[in-house]
Amino acid sequence: MADPSFDCVSCGACCFSRNPRYLAVLPWDASRALPAESLFSEGGQTFVKFDCGHCVHLQLAGGKAVCGVYDDRPEACRAFRAGSFECVKARRANGIMGERVRDQEGEPA
Repeated sequence: MADPSFDCVSCGACCFSRNPRYLAVLPWDASRALPAESLFSEGGQTFVKFDCGHCVHLQLAGGKAVCGVYDDRPEACRAFRAGSFECVKARRANGIMGERVRDQEGEPA
C-alpha cells in the first residue's frame, strides 16, 4: 500500500519548475492528446510550457494540485513515482503545493 503522506493530488511539487525546458515531450508521446497551445519547440525538441512557474496542465484549486491531462500526460510524468528520491527532492525544493493553495484560499491547511 502506498504511503498516504505521498498523495499526489494534494501535492503537485513535481509539477513546478523555473526551468522552461523542464518537461520534454518524448517521441512516444506523439499519440497523446496534449493541447498544441500547451507545448513549444526549441532546437528540434518539444516541451510542455512552464511559463507560470508550473506545468500549464496543473490545476490548482480547492487545496488540490490536479493534472488537467492526466490520462494523456507525457511519459516523463508517468515514470515519476510518489515517494521516490525525485519526489522527495521536488517536495524539498518546492513544498507541497496543495497546502500552499489551501493557505491562499483561506482554507485550513
